[in-house]
Amino acid sequence: MFSTLSTVFTPDALAALWRGAQLTLSLTVLASVFGLVLGLIAGLGRMSRLAPVRLLAGAYIETFRGTPLLVQLFFLFFALPQITGVSLPAFNTAVLGLSLFAGAYAAEIIRGSLNAVDRGQSEAARALGLKPAQVLRLVLIPQAARTAVPALGNQFIGLLKDSSLASVITVSELLLTTRGLVSITYQPVPLYLAVALIYFLLSNVAARLFALLERRLNRPYRASAV
Repeated sequence: MFSTLSTVFTPDALAALWRGAQLTLSLTVLASVFGLVLGLIAGLGRMSRLAPVRLLAGAYIETFRGTPLLVQLFFLFFALPQITGVSLPAFNTAVLGLSLFAGAYAAEIIRGSLNAVDRGQSEAARALGLKPAQVLRLVLIPQAARTAVPALGNQFIGLLKDSSLASVITVSELLLTTRGLVSITYQPVPLYLAVALIYFLLSNVAARLFALLERRLNRPYRASAV
């Protein structure tokens, strides 16, 4: 058994898995950051008093929440270049697709978290003379973050696993790298067990980091309750 593993997990194979894991993590982090920005914009747009802004934000959210991520990646990689004449590299297309997908879900998380903040908070801030942008930045977002972080953490972990779909548009992330190794070694069992373990470890590390962030955000509230 150990001789078989040593022939499968050679230094070259381990290096390839490491590069695939790095690419997977890069996809997830970039898509999460861009998705959070898109989600904040779309979430605020969904709460806007202007009907056209609400409709535009709602159309974006419902479109990307209502269609499979795989279909979105295929459309961006194969159909969009034919429509626009602009062709993006596979990695950039994957980041774009994952960001749009993540942003639609983040928008609803952010909107729900902002609505969970007591209305009296914003009324008190305006009574103190704060401008709307200051109310949002200094009062609403810090309080909403405490509610949003657990859901955003779950979304990050889900996005980490969904990034494997980027393999269908030739992005050499962890799963596609493993498929290449399987085609060379003809040893699918140890290799797919290894990739499952890598995803498991990455997900657990992310879960612990978000749990630490959640506890840090809750610290002032626990102290005030004592």
